[in-house]
Amino acid sequence: MTRASRFPSCLLTFLLVELAACTADTAAPPTVLPERAVEVVEYGEAGTTVVFESGLGDDWMPWERVAREVGAHARAFTYSRPGYGRSEPTPRPRDAEHIVEDLRALLAARKLAPPYVLVGHSLGGAYMELFAKAHPEDVRGVVLVDPRHRDFTRACEEAGIEGCTVPASVVATLPQVQVDELEAFDRSAEQIGEYGGFGAYPVSVLTATAHGFVPEAEMLWQSLLGALADEAVDGERIVIEGAGHYLQQERARDVVEAIIGVLPAPRVQGS
Repeated sequence: MTRASRFPSCLLTFLLVELAACTADTAAPPTVLPERAVEVVEYGEAGTTVVFESGLGDDWMPWERVAREVGAHARAFTYSRPGYGRSEPTPRPRDAEHIVEDLRALLAARKLAPPYVLVGHSLGGAYMELFAKAHPEDVRGVVLVDPRHRDFTRACEEAGIEGCTVPASVVATLPQVQVDELEAFDRSAEQIGEYGGFGAYPVSVLTATAHGFVPEAEMLWQSLLGALADEAVDGERIVIEGAGHYLQQERARDVVEAIIGVLPAPRVQGS
């Protein structure tokens, strides 16, 4: 296979997107959002669209290195959720269901057609999990980069393990959009739990091992992400020993390879 030797130029847009005309799907009421500015950064111009979702507190930028490399093989779509980066906030709830609806409407407004490869980090991994399970017909593959499992907080509490949540004293200092996402996460977990396993597409769950948790919490994190990979018919858990939570920055090459691994094989000329 011959790979492109240079990265396609980055397309940076800061646009007002009128989403009122976009529908989440034909069986549901239209997804209606107020006109607002959305920060979108794309690499690559052709092929499958790889959609990146960031974790709590992050705009699109932690994905920059990975997205650049993926852009040599596909169209890499990164964006900043409402209230992050240069994207305007929204009054809509910040649970997973609404975040996925907003993202699907944005992709439609950008005329980026499915099926997608979905890539999510940390809390963004939970959002992409819901996307994939709720809309399997729109998904070609999933790569979850050290995602926060929907049941991690509850399982920690039940096991009496401390240090698994953001302390209230820290939450009080966070921007409102982050507080809203944290407070909505129980509801997000319920929404994800309403669906079964993943669809008939490959799922890779990349797992870090150096989170700074107490040993019991680290073992629980590893166990839950293993179980998450097992929910997929074509699931794979990739443990990256000694790496911290931000795998897309610390171990970018591993993340890129996982994404390329779920992309469709390139067509052989003449076939």
